[in-house]
Amino acid sequence: MIKKNYLTASLLLSIALLSACSNTSPLTKTNANTTQTIPTKVVSDPVSPDKPATEPVTTLTVDWQKIEAAADQKYQEEPLADYYLNILSEEERNAAPWFYAQDFNVTITEAQNRLLLQGISGPLIQAVAEYLGESVAAIYYENNNPNEFSIKITTLTSVQAIPSKFVYHFKQDEFNRFSIPIYIQASSDKSQQQIFALQEKATPEILKRYPDTQSIGFSPMTNTINVMIYRKIADEAEREHIEAELTELVGHPVVVEFIENRITTL
Repeated sequence: MIKKNYLTASLLLSIALLSACSNTSPLTKTNANTTQTIPTKVVSDPVSPDKPATEPVTTLTVDWQKIEAAADQKYQEEPLADYYLNILSEEERNAAPWFYAQDFNVTITEAQNRLLLQGISGPLIQAVAEYLGESVAAIYYENNNPNEFSIKITTLTSVQAIPSKFVYHFKQDEFNRFSIPIYIQASSDKSQQQIFALQEKATPEILKRYPDTQSIGFSPMTNTINVMIYRKIADEAEREHIEAELTELVGHPVVVEFIENRITTL
């Protein structure tokens, strides 16, 4: 289907196309807990699941001018003119804006602009992520606001960004009419690496306790671990109980959702 291909291609095209849907993936024998979040490519030492999640961190004051300069340098090194044509077929290029417009209640023109911004913002996201390093908890596109498309970055509370919003203007001739706002939300007590380590450590126990678990994944928009469990009959009291139990088990907020049908994978 075109829509399925559009979503797949958009993930490749823009590093990750994150929508209002749950950012989790079905469980398979070879992939027990994948996530849809923008990779940060931060080079650092691996985090042990047993490593304390709240160890002292030095305050980081964000210098937007340094981030802008780093991004500009990356764009000088990475020509972007053919980014779209090399990934999507002509049919998919024509269909993608229509599906996006329907999903996020924007015009076709706005959808086209947003998809293009996703396609060309990779080097910018890498520059921000490399600057913030292990302070990053999540990076995602805010698709749901019909009035503004933006990049949102959740960081450790130790990060100080004044102002918290910065608008990056693209400088290449073919894209210099475009810009995108970036927001830093310093609200997390754990880094992305620490959250993923906790999730990985807890996954076998979650599957043992709840074998009807259909997916486990991280939602960057809510900074939570999302667990989907198959239940023919949903019981709110049971859902709340499991949610509290798994939050304690993981050591990070867990959101539990009951679904009436099993997820099948090809």
